[in-house]
Amino acid sequence: MSEIPTEAEEISSTKSEENEVNSQPEKRTSQRSYESLWGGILFACMLLFVIVSIASIGWGVYVGWRNNRLVKAEPSISVLSQQADEQQNVGTADETKTSDGEQTKQPDEKMNTIDSATVKKIAISVLNGGGTKGSAGVAVTFLKGEGYTSVTAGNTLKDYAGVVIYFASGLDKEAEMIKSTFVKKYPQAKTSPADTKNKETSVSQVTIVLGK
Repeated sequence: MSEIPTEAEEISSTKSEENEVNSQPEKRTSQRSYESLWGGILFACMLLFVIVSIASIGWGVYVGWRNNRLVKAEPSISVLSQQADEQQNVGTADETKTSDGEQTKQPDEKMNTIDSATVKKIAISVLNGGGTKGSAGVAVTFLKGEGYTSVTAGNTLKDYAGVVIYFASGLDKEAEMIKSTFVKKYPQAKTSPADTKNKETSVSQVTIVLGK
C-alpha cells in the first residue's frame, strides 16, 4: 500500500520549494552588483586615461613654447660670428697700435743712446772762475766718473757768479744732457749760450765755469 504523506511532510516540502524560489533572485542581484562594479572600474580607467592624455598634450605644448622662446632669446650663429669678427678686428687694431708705438719708441731710445754716447765724447772744459780752490779738478773727476772722456780743468782770468754751462751754437741739447748729470753734484748749475765777446765762455764745445 502506498504511504499517504503526513501533514508534516507536506509542510516541509512546501518550505523547500519556497527556499529554492527565493534563492534565485539573490543570485541575480549578486550578478548585477558584480557587473556594476566592473563597469565603474572600467569607467574610472577610461577617465584616468583621458586625463593623462590631456596632461601629456598640455606638457608637450608648454615644452615647445618654452624652447621657442629660448631659441628667440639666443643670438643666431651669424650674430655670434659677427661679434667674434669685431672683437678680433679690435684686438688686431690694438696690436697694430702697440707695435707701431713700440717701433716709434725703439728709434727714440736708439737715438737717445747714440746722443748720450756722443755727448760723453764732447770736449768739455771746466774752469774755476772764483770758486773754491781745486773745485775745477773735483768737477773733472766727477764728470769722468760719469763716463765723460774728454774733460779738462783750468782757471778763468776774471771771477764769475754761479755755476754756468756755456755751449757752442747748436749744442743746446747736448748741454742740457750734461747739465742733467752735473746737477747731481752742483744742483744750482744752469745752461747758457757761449758769449761770442767773451772767449773764456767758449774755450771748448762746452765750457763749465764754476763761479763764486
